[in-house]
Amino acid sequence: MEATEMSEVHRALLNSWRDSRLDLKLSKKKWQTQPFRFSADLVEKLSRRVAEDCKSSGKTLTAAQYVDAAMARHLPRSIEEQLGLAEDFLVSRDSDVGTGQQGSHRVSPEVYAIASELPNALREQGHARTAVHVYSGALDRFLSELMEAGPLGRANAPRK
Repeated sequence: MEATEMSEVHRALLNSWRDSRLDLKLSKKKWQTQPFRFSADLVEKLSRRVAEDCKSSGKTLTAAQYVDAAMARHLPRSIEEQLGLAEDFLVSRDSDVGTGQQGSHRVSPEVYAIASELPNALREQGHARTAVHVYSGALDRFLSELMEAGPLGRANAPRK
């Protein structure tokens, strides 16, 4: 990949980074804090990736921007697709994922609209405590894409 070309996953992350910063700097207050619960190993993997990308890109990235990009790319709107994502995640882990680790992240209005309703919608359909697997499935897919795309370098990072 040439220095001027950027993978879709890097672009999604950097768009989230930019939009999050604009929301803060311009006091738009459109981004909202949403609680998420992820598999504990994914939280560790995410933390490592954020640290690596901050170093390789020179950008001040946050875990919230990765969560936003992951959910924007992979969080389905329909209950059926959400359950499919949860099942795929559980199967990939032989259903051994634990209860997860809670954290709150500022996310875009588009992500918030889906994520804020997801736990109750699942509960209403008889799938209480499934949101952790849906959220983890989306984050796992995103982190896998990032691993495949390689490090976020200075060449494909936007100007400050």
